[in-house]
Amino acid sequence: MDIEVAWIENNIIKTKLSDEQHQQLEGVVRAVAIKKGDTIVKEGEKGGILYLVRSGCVDIFQDLDGQVQRLAGLGEGSMIGEVTFLSGELATATVVAAEDSIVYTMDRAGFARLMQTSHELVFALFTYMLLYQSSMIRGLKADQIKLMSFMSGSHK
Repeated sequence: MDIEVAWIENNIIKTKLSDEQHQQLEGVVRAVAIKKGDTIVKEGEKGGILYLVRSGCVDIFQDLDGQVQRLAGLGEGSMIGEVTFLSGELATATVVAAEDSIVYTMDRAGFARLMQTSHELVFALFTYMLLYQSSMIRGLKADQIKLMSFMSGSHK
């Protein structure tokens, strides 16, 4: 299965890639079909792979005090494993396909090759990672504010 470079250009990179960058990206990014119910990432396992949800939906679960809890559902354009991809730490959550999905994957070795050959492409990917993380943090803050408002009774 091939990656859709035009989708990556429009939704992730936000610019048209040169033919050379197109080939470089195709050389390090893989498209993987995931069936509903399949585990993509398992909590506690070694990371090092960046996942980008191209289509479908995934659920994020975490073991909290011995009970597995669903933390979130993520759809198209969502990144998974970006922290372990960059840090090499163990995965802090389990990710399961909530429906049949296509994910794009890139390992650290592929990213290192891109760093040597296409600084602009790496910069664009880092920018997307940072913007994605900041949007997730803003969303968490909004949810926390709503919860605090509800718990204090000031939501009435």
